[in-house]
Amino acid sequence: MVALWKTRWRVTPMGVSLPIGVKIFGIAASMLGLLLVVVAVSSNRLRQVSEEIETLAEHIIPITDGVARIDVHALEQEVLFERILKHYEASTLNQALIAAEISAFEQRNAGVDAEIIEGEELIARAIAQIPDPETHEKLEFLQTKLLNVEQEHQEFHDHAREVFVLLAAKQLAAARQLEQELATEEEALDQSIEEILLELESFTVAAAAAGQQHQNTVQQISVAIAILATAFGGACAWIVTLGLVRPVRQLNQQIQAVQQGDLEHQATVSSHDEIATLASAFNQMVHELKAKAQLEETFGKYVDPRVVKQLLGKTEGTTTTGDRQVMTVLFAEVKGLSQIAETLGPDRWVSIINQYLTIMSQPISDQSGVIDKFIDTLVMGFFGPPFADVANHPNLACEAALVQRSQLAQIQKLVPTQTTIPGFQQPKLHLQVGIATGGLVVGNMGSTNAKSYTVMGDTVNIASRLKGVGQQYGVAIALSQDTQAELSDRYATRELDIIQVVGKAEPVRVYELLGHTDELDAIAQERQTYFAKGLAAYRSQQWDDAENYFNHCSTATAPDPPALIYLDRIQQLRQQPLPADWDGVWQLTQK
Repeated sequence: MVALWKTRWRVTPMGVSLPIGVKIFGIAASMLGLLLVVVAVSSNRLRQVSEEIETLAEHIIPITDGVARIDVHALEQEVLFERILKHYEASTLNQALIAAEISAFEQRNAGVDAEIIEGEELIARAIAQIPDPETHEKLEFLQTKLLNVEQEHQEFHDHAREVFVLLAAKQLAAARQLEQELATEEEALDQSIEEILLELESFTVAAAAAGQQHQNTVQQISVAIAILATAFGGACAWIVTLGLVRPVRQLNQQIQAVQQGDLEHQATVSSHDEIATLASAFNQMVHELKAKAQLEETFGKYVDPRVVKQLLGKTEGTTTTGDRQVMTVLFAEVKGLSQIAETLGPDRWVSIINQYLTIMSQPISDQSGVIDKFIDTLVMGFFGPPFADVANHPNLACEAALVQRSQLAQIQKLVPTQTTIPGFQQPKLHLQVGIATGGLVVGNMGSTNAKSYTVMGDTVNIASRLKGVGQQYGVAIALSQDTQAELSDRYATRELDIIQVVGKAEPVRVYELLGHTDELDAIAQERQTYFAKGLAAYRSQQWDDAENYFNHCSTATAPDPPALIYLDRIQQLRQQPLPADWDGVWQLTQK
């Protein structure tokens, strides 16, 4: 569209104004015939350009927009389908939520059907109104492709409904098999829509190329006129050309200034022709660039600037879509800080909590993590593509947690030593961090009126539970097995236990992040060794050996909370018979 529009305003001054100049200044009769031929050829070329623009504006662009809307609605419907499957995978089914999601799924289906019908009508109207046989052939091909899309979408919808019925009837095996077929159908549907869009793009590019060819022809004719024109005609042509080039040069200078980042320049609009329209469009573009820069600067204070840039860079807009990625989630909280909230005025508490959240969130950002949310004194962040290396995000999350642990003394200084509350005692702060690695859905999610760039999935729940598990075992940083398995040798860990957390059927192997391997002192290394031996003896029900090893881990001057837990647990297990298949899995009773 832009290339064709430029062709029109560049051709018009030279193709139309030159004959007027020739008539005014009396070009010789021998030149008049040639000029009439030139005008006829130019007019014919311009008519062809006009027809191409009209075809694009009245038919191709509306069809492209309609297919794009079909693509958007189809993708939204596929996302809703995945979300409904997730709801059915939940331990407790929320029938009301599932019904609402299915209703939204059906609404998107109706939207796709309506857009397909409208697209078919647009193509049929274009075939009826455009006389060009070659264009007819392309439109008929698009019509066939759109009918295929309609059939593929109907098959996807019907099979999706069958999956919902099977899931509701708890026929999980049949549902899983049909889900695999649906994945193939989704890919075929998306591919068909993409082929239509590519064909429309090819159509538009071809029209632009034709317009460029017409432009070149008119330019060649203009050169011939310049050669054959009299000196006076040449002078008139120079005057006309100068009047055209000057504003173009001025506009080019403004474009170069914008390319260098200067958004304060405005093009001068001094006429009422196409150049003035172009200058106005340029001014509007600069205005929008300034607005976008201001938006990025403003929302960078509320949302991670990298997320803002990613969302602003999406040409499709900020629709509710997501990608599946393997990522690492971190939940961190300093226990005890919220106890002072009631002892302080609102302004003082807000000041303290802002400083605290800055300290806690900075390590996450420094390690390429994204701050997801703040809940009271809890900070949630996630690490992974595209902001962190796909193979390194567990290490980055653990590094952030260690920095948070090193800043605990700095956070302790935020707590006032005195308040107006009688008997106030400064609380002892404890860091609690849970880190888990696994598959997540990440993207711009939310309702129509409010969206958030966030992650969703079971890994988030595991990280949240691990924070509580760490508190119960008296350790600062608790890791999932998947996180621990991806860590480099730079980080020292120890296995804490195999537990069954509340709300989860599968046992979870939990580790403690001790610190950097090269920074562990002799006592910590010895405790790491004895604890591993004690854990092995415990799981083999060798109670005496286990007690001996755990006693080596914990002393009166340097107690080890996990070891003390096992010593107490062994006393309980000695007094009760254990089943033959006892595997050492410990079931937690609280989150």
